[in-house]
Amino acid sequence: MNRIRAARQARGWTQSELADRSRVSPRTIHAVEKGQDCRQATKRKILAALSVPWDLRDEYFPRLRAVRRVEPAAARTA
Repeated sequence: MNRIRAARQARGWTQSELADRSRVSPRTIHAVEKGQDCRQATKRKILAALSVPWDLRDEYFPRLRAVRRVEPAAARTA
């Protein structure tokens, strides 16, 4: 389960309540809970609303893995 969702639910808050407390849109909270990335400023607001120290951000917002670019087959055989 997403750590942001778990922390929100542990406090008994809805997505809208977390959005209000963190001063972001409910749509942003929904996207974050679905695993989409967001800006650092947004992460700070959400963690502050949940009383989570910034040092723990990587536990709540896992870093996205880089995707290796694959060359088309035609370029490899040339």
